[in-house]
Amino acid sequence: MRVLLTCYPANVHLYPIAPLAWALQSAGHEVRIGTHLHGGFADALTRTGLITVSLGDPNDPEPVLRPDARMSAMPDEVDAYAKIMGLNPDEREHWICFYQYLINPISEYLRPDLPYADDLVEFARTWKPDLVLWDPVFAPGAVAAAASGAVHARFLGSMLDWPGFFHNRLEEYRTQLEAAGLVANPFAEAMRPLAERYGVTVDKELLFGQWTVDPLPDGIRLETDLPKLPVRWVPYAFAETSQPWLLQRLERPRIALSLGESMRRVVNGDFGRTPKLFEALADLDVDVIATLNSRQLDGVRRIPDNVHVSDWLPLPQVLPTCSLHIHHGGSGTAMPAVASRVPQIVTDTDESNMLRRVTAAAVTGAAMTSDEIEYDEAAAAAEAVWELPAKHMMAPWWSNYVVKYGAGVRMNYQTMSVEEIRKQILEVLHGPSYRAGANKLHDIWLATPSPNEIVPALERLTAEGRSRI
Repeated sequence: MRVLLTCYPANVHLYPIAPLAWALQSAGHEVRIGTHLHGGFADALTRTGLITVSLGDPNDPEPVLRPDARMSAMPDEVDAYAKIMGLNPDEREHWICFYQYLINPISEYLRPDLPYADDLVEFARTWKPDLVLWDPVFAPGAVAAAASGAVHARFLGSMLDWPGFFHNRLEEYRTQLEAAGLVANPFAEAMRPLAERYGVTVDKELLFGQWTVDPLPDGIRLETDLPKLPVRWVPYAFAETSQPWLLQRLERPRIALSLGESMRRVVNGDFGRTPKLFEALADLDVDVIATLNSRQLDGVRRIPDNVHVSDWLPLPQVLPTCSLHIHHGGSGTAMPAVASRVPQIVTDTDESNMLRRVTAAAVTGAAMTSDEIEYDEAAAAAEAVWELPAKHMMAPWWSNYVVKYGAGVRMNYQTMSVEEIRKQILEVLHGPSYRAGANKLHDIWLATPSPNEIVPALERLTAEGRSRI
């Protein structure tokens, strides 16, 4: 069969889906990946060895960086939804991840005035895929499937199913939300203009596919009423030359420190996390491999003698040689540790995931909650600044997960002293219970069907879906 995959143009979205794309291709199916090949992402796709479909102009920036890009919702608007829907604290954090972080990148690639969706629909109508597997953050895949007569399903990748989790709740409170002047279903309204252009009905199937392929493990994924096909997350990195020094016999434990793929491109100093971690690690009888770039090292006065810094090393090579992984809480750093049976320390904080819009004069670099800021629209209009929270949006859920199974701990690096951080590192590094917990997570991972093993299910579901078209 012919399978078209869509991928938001970022490595963190490509890594999870590449093993499944290769599993399909290795089984004899024709596979294409459609995306916006902006900047260096064209090289990233080429290195997968898969055939890609270029959408739009590769010289154009990502739509979220355009001057006319949609702005993130103000905190008071985010909270208005949360109050009307009666969200508890955990649900509110999930809502922030969906409404403040995801709805913008989702919406920008759905815009009918930009070429990406039209290019994808045109390709699908010409190539005629049997199955479209689409990234929820690159949702034109759903419209392309419907417009070309293909069966379609979502591939969740590194994120929780926030759109699916809130769909029923938004519908339940539709009347109250509309009475408050709020859009009742932001995802549906983002999809509607493109769908109407191609005569496609905006219903639950269009928004969430006929089923969802979910690579996050049982115990962390959000429960919804949508049909799910679990798949094992296979750690993936681009083809790299083997590093023999990683396999040399170690005289003392090795610790990996990795703070992610996304923020390393835009945040200088990593919110002060790196200097504090280096100070805590400096006096320990360990070897540390820190996969950090120059932005993440900004503010570091001295790299300790026991720390080896490399701008890039593939975690599937590094982690099997390590006894502990310290990371920022992204799925792309947590899952390789699960696959390698390595205990984890997740650097999470107490502050909300919410983006905050403040005046330039108010930005101090310190953590602030939305309740601590006065919102004066007139004053903010001239010098508004969006301030990122000092945490990854998946960090709370990964820290909860590793703690639940005894595979690691949560580190609040903002409130803990260097001595407390050092003590916590030694506890996890040398505590046998954490190794046992890491083995539990590995067993859950190994019990999940691999990409190769779900190919027959994808073939069956596609055939069943096509028989109903």
